[in-house]
Amino acid sequence: MVNVTFNGVTKRYDDGFEAVQGLNLEVNDGEFLVLLGPSGCGKSTTLRMLAGLEDVTKGEIAIGGARVNDLPPGARGIGMVFQSYALYPHMSIADNLAFGLRMAKGEDKPTEDDIRWRVGETADMLGLTSELEKRPKQLSGGQRQRVALGRALIKRPKVLLMDEPLSNLDAELRHQMRARIRSLHDELGMTTVYVTHDQIEAMTLADRIAVLDGGVLQQHGAPMDVYRNPANDFVRGFLCAHLDEMVATANGLFGGDEE
Repeated sequence: MVNVTFNGVTKRYDDGFEAVQGLNLEVNDGEFLVLLGPSGCGKSTTLRMLAGLEDVTKGEIAIGGARVNDLPPGARGIGMVFQSYALYPHMSIADNLAFGLRMAKGEDKPTEDDIRWRVGETADMLGLTSELEKRPKQLSGGQRQRVALGRALIKRPKVLLMDEPLSNLDAELRHQMRARIRSLHDELGMTTVYVTHDQIEAMTLADRIAVLDGGVLQQHGAPMDVYRNPANDFVRGFLCAHLDEMVATANGLFGGDEE
């Protein structure tokens, strides 16, 4: 069982600013949880503490019941996908996918035969088989994001973390990648924590959303439960009013108000 637990987690910087305040939240085994909120709400800081890229000032983070506060990122069993693709431009797509496996040490390092097999398996899963000999500059933005996703998945992480991974894509590619990410999650069943400021993205991807503002968890629950029963004015304005405005705009554009 691979759940993630935040128990009273606070992140305070040297200047006294608290980016995250007393976060209590559990991500269930196999759940797709979306951290949602405006810029500066603490969602990316929360993800970075889980990844081991930021120190925890107070509280405890556990993965699979084991405290990870003091573990380096490579020892946490996580895979991470960032907003930037961060691909190596001089390497082929196959070598980009294999890079993390080849850098593994000791018993964790697979054989070259296993690496080739896992590259092929991952490429097939993401529709990249015909692109393996190309360089990143030869791919579209959507293809490059799939390579970045594949590089995280190929390590078979316990928990997959994604920080605004689709924000560099145009609307159509975002739609396609949202569907692909959700279908992969359902196929692989891994615990996933996804950060976004996009309300539509959160509503369409998540099993559960956790809404943050000012470093404080405002509400969490199934997307439609939160939409129908907002806990406070912030959630009502940030999530509900925004979605209602989008529906009203769409109805106006496409005649949905006509009887």
